[in-house]
Amino acid sequence: MTKTVLHCSISLDGFATGPAGDLTRLHAWMFSLDGGSGTSVASALTREFHASKAIIFGRRTWDSGQEPWGEDDVFSAPVFVLTHELLQPVERNGTVFTFVSNLHEAVRRASAVTGGGDVALMGSPAVAQQAVAAGLVDEFLLHLVPVLLGSGTPCFATFDGAPVELEPAGADESPAVTGLRYRVRGAAQANDASVPA
Repeated sequence: MTKTVLHCSISLDGFATGPAGDLTRLHAWMFSLDGGSGTSVASALTREFHASKAIIFGRRTWDSGQEPWGEDDVFSAPVFVLTHELLQPVERNGTVFTFVSNLHEAVRRASAVTGGGDVALMGSPAVAQQAVAAGLVDEFLLHLVPVLLGSGTPCFATFDGAPVELEPAGADESPAVTGLRYRVRGAAQANDASVPA
């Protein structure tokens, strides 16, 4: 059965980006796959993301990824990009990027192409908060990075409606990153999931 899994790197003080949107420190664990003590956990988290059969993220992630991704084959599944701007699909290295204006529609379309596999929701804070508040997330896979950033963009701000109850479903620790998994037991009241520009 298809699950929507929120993947998000997060600091110990709850930030999903550093100051000015910087991701360098929070994503450093992804590039430590060189035989260090955190390699097995980092590799497992990376493999799980790449095993997803569809991916959803927001327009800011799309825009900020253009330079670092370049022409690399970064994604191994169809990607649905949330944006108000109606754009034609883009294909790069065999990956099709489809632009969708509504989060519910993005989840519906992503789920339809998975063949029963998982949908990965990349944790841009705005998209993550909307998806959780709308009851569209089945599991959380948080990449807890051992750093206090002090400022940045909080991953989880306040939600409208009822609290979202989570059930711990496992943890994998390493010096570079700890994977924390939670299943959603109860979801917040569904809200309008249209995406801000």
